[in-house]
Amino acid sequence: MSSALTTAFADFVATTGPAVPGDEAINEAQLQNYLLRRFLRGKGPEEILQGGQYIAEQIMFDESSTGQFYNPNQTFTPENPNVLDSIRVDWRFLIDHMAWTDQEIELNAGGLGRGGRFHQFKRLKRVKEMRLWTSLINIIEKQLFAVPETANMESASGLQPYSIPAFINEDATGFFYGTTTPAGHTAWTTVEGLNNASGKWKPQQRRYTSTAVNDPGNIVSVFDQMFLDTQFVPPPTHEEYFTNARLNSQFIACSKRGQTTYVQQLRASQDTFVTPSRQDPAYMSPKASGIDLVYVPYLDTVKLYSPVGSGTTAYDKEIPTGADATGTDYESGPRYYWINGWFLKPVFHSSRYMYKHPVRQHPNQPTTSIMYVECWYNFICLSRQRQGIVSPALETDLYA
Repeated sequence: MSSALTTAFADFVATTGPAVPGDEAINEAQLQNYLLRRFLRGKGPEEILQGGQYIAEQIMFDESSTGQFYNPNQTFTPENPNVLDSIRVDWRFLIDHMAWTDQEIELNAGGLGRGGRFHQFKRLKRVKEMRLWTSLINIIEKQLFAVPETANMESASGLQPYSIPAFINEDATGFFYGTTTPAGHTAWTTVEGLNNASGKWKPQQRRYTSTAVNDPGNIVSVFDQMFLDTQFVPPPTHEEYFTNARLNSQFIACSKRGQTTYVQQLRASQDTFVTPSRQDPAYMSPKASGIDLVYVPYLDTVKLYSPVGSGTTAYDKEIPTGADATGTDYESGPRYYWINGWFLKPVFHSSRYMYKHPVRQHPNQPTTSIMYVECWYNFICLSRQRQGIVSPALETDLYA
């Protein structure tokens, strides 16, 4: 049986919010940047919380036009077309926990007065929660660019939420593993249960071919094209029946190499630095058509991109140092994911969003207490043609 002191700490964990400042450990496990922030910014509960057995949305790909020009007294044949396609996305279940032992509590807080005990409780709780939330949030962040596997993401029995490359990739079909399927993997034929029969269920795709400043195939020029590709402006009348462009939700996700390559392109395009002193060459917040570039640490290492040539099955990260161990050359150069976060977003279950379970004792370790945290969610896309990817067309590394 736990002592009064360990019971008091369990009650403290269960009933108090974030710790007050003081005695804070440095969190070196946190990432340099979190893309999740971009997807949650500006959204209220109605945009990111849902209940129900699964996530359901409807999309219209074709209006099945029924309008016509006519002569007076002409007869008409009315139609009632079905124009909606439904997507169904199953919930994915993530759980994490924090734990402590009677020994930790007794040896750290035993013998102290009320004030000293509270200080120790606060410090211990802070450290435990820091580890828990860093672990859980890092898992969600890493999943954003996980390698898409249809058995894990598309299948109702899968374990993983969708990742961004499942929706935005450079394969001509718009499906990851759509053209070449490596051994041991399954080709994607649907995403969220929909195929690409309409031609509109795929991302915008552009390739750059040069790094020369004045070349129409360089990154800056291709960005100009992608900006136009991803714009969907409603007409001047009956706007309420057309989808808002939501341009303020756009951003461009890229690797460290991607951001520095683009910045180098900007520097080479002008003859003076942009700061008031004209001495600082840094672009602190690079943009394209007013859209922020956002550095995503996981894009530095994740192996998402297919090798050049036929008969190869391995995948690698976007910037190899050269040929891999088998001598296979990979398409080199950074990728740029043009994301509209209004139509591509996480959705959390309304009753299981970072839900804290009651503190309980481990059945096989009576001196150990555990508090589980659950998060039910998935990552969904409502419009793939409002997303885009800019990728290299050359098979040699222009950026070495």
